[in-house]
Amino acid sequence: MQFVGDAVMAVFGAPVSQSDHADRAVAAAAGMHAAQNEINRRWQSENLPVFGLGLGLSTGVAAAALLGSEEHLEYTLVGDTVNLSQRLQQLADAGETVMSEATREALTVEVDTIRLAEQLVKGRDTPVIAYKILANQA
Repeated sequence: MQFVGDAVMAVFGAPVSQSDHADRAVAAAAGMHAAQNEINRRWQSENLPVFGLGLGLSTGVAAAALLGSEEHLEYTLVGDTVNLSQRLQQLADAGETVMSEATREALTVEVDTIRLAEQLVKGRDTPVIAYKILANQA
């Protein structure tokens, strides 16, 4: 897991490949939304401002490496798949998870989704096909 500004990047299937990586990502997203809902309920009861959480999931090849110095070494991933995850996250409203077509195709469990309109995202020359996971699944 890596913190990137106000974002968290979690990786499934690296450094060891996992055939159910997409299932794990969807389950983690569902857990994150459930935890966020609990935090928001507690904060509301304390008259604190609540906040939303939008998530993006993408499946594909990425370059993984340990980067940094002796003082600060960090395992990170880079590449188009990583960038696409961030672009999909930008399409997700609070409480939503948006996944790439590749992630949807990699699922081994059934997840109810709705296909979003194809969108051109930064870094891509062709429109992206993405799916929003319907409520209570992620």
